Amino acid sequence: MNAAGPGSPVRNLPAGAAGASAIPRPAPDPEVAAALRVGDPLAEAAAAALTADPSLRAQVDLGLRAGLRALRDPHPAIAALLGELEAACAAVDDGLLERGSRPYFTIPFPAHIYDLGAGALIRSYAPPEPAALLVSTGELVERTYRRMLDTAHWINLCMLPGGLRRGAPGYVATAEVRLLHARIRNGLARARPEADVLPLHQVDLARTWLDFTLVTIEAAATIGMDLTDEEQRTLYRFWRHLGRLLGVGDGADPGLLRGVSDGVGAARLERRLAAVTGAPSEDSRRLTEVGLGAIAQALHDLGGVPLWAAGQLVHTVSRRMQGEELADALGVRRHRTALAVAPVAVAVMRAHRRALRRVPPLWSVVVGVNVVAARWHARSRRDATGYQHG
Repeated sequence: MNAAGPGSPVRNLPAGAAGASAIPRPAPDPEVAAALRVGDPLAEAAAAALTADPSLRAQVDLGLRAGLRALRDPHPAIAALLGELEAACAAVDDGLLERGSRPYFTIPFPAHIYDLGAGALIRSYAPPEPAALLVSTGELVERTYRRMLDTAHWINLCMLPGGLRRGAPGYVATAEVRLLHARIRNGLARARPEADVLPLHQVDLARTWLDFTLVTIEAAATIGMDLTDEEQRTLYRFWRHLGRLLGVGDGADPGLLRGVSDGVGAARLERRLAAVTGAPSEDSRRLTEVGLGAIAQALHDLGGVPLWAAGQLVHTVSRRMQGEELADALGVRRHRTALAVAPVAVAVMRAHRRALRRVPPLWSVVVGVNVVAARWHARSRRDATGYQHG
């Protein structure tokens, strides 16, 4: 994929969304259809054990930080999950864990409010089933700002060089996210034993993976922060490992991520998932409005942008990132003056990055400064992640 410009609004539109009624909805392929009934058995068993015996939390905490070998007589379910997490780390080159996230840091730390927030976060609200689940819990609607910061903190921990080594903060936080998903899945499965589709299934996990890869990369490009083709391939390799840690696939078998190594493969997977993705719902629009409000609040709090201006900015940026049709379906507002100014600002940003890239020593300094900023933010929120003890 060449990220020199915005993603295609038509390709970004989920099947059945406004404006797409003339496009025939493809039939799901057998693998995607089967993935709707598959969750994450290893994490589900570990989460069930923790629910039955909360004292096992000590085993999880020690095992994640010091390794499975540090445990004496571990619970079988916890040992199985820890063994898979450690096998995932052993299967990748340490150079990938140290340098594979470097392209992420070519983008200034504050700018990830846009690609992760106005891009990935808002896109994650488009599928109606996950949106209904989020609204039904009430927590995301009421605590969107905190959950957004928690997600940003988790991504930051993962992306820092070495953050996904066994026992490192990103590795631990990712395992906690996986256990949280499993706990929610177990609870919903008990509440709805007759349901044909498992909640938070492999399709949902793959969609989330695409939000943080394909969507984020394309979103960054729409505001002039393009990645080179090689940078994109490097990030996809890094995220393949992160996907395994999150429980996408079945151990060494990447499942729906099989063959996805670049933007072309990711776009192909997105089209496959579109066959089982409905149009944005009222829940999607409600979450979008609350989410954009939280992003505007973050801009105000972190950058001092007046709240009214931050609101116009995030809606305008999100429209560029989502494409006109999907933005309309999600209820993203238009601000004509900001929309008119946006192309000029994007062109300036793109030219600035190209100029910096032409001086490699200067470009390395820019990336290094972004890493330092990310480390500072990680230390400032060391104990703040809401995903722990899921």
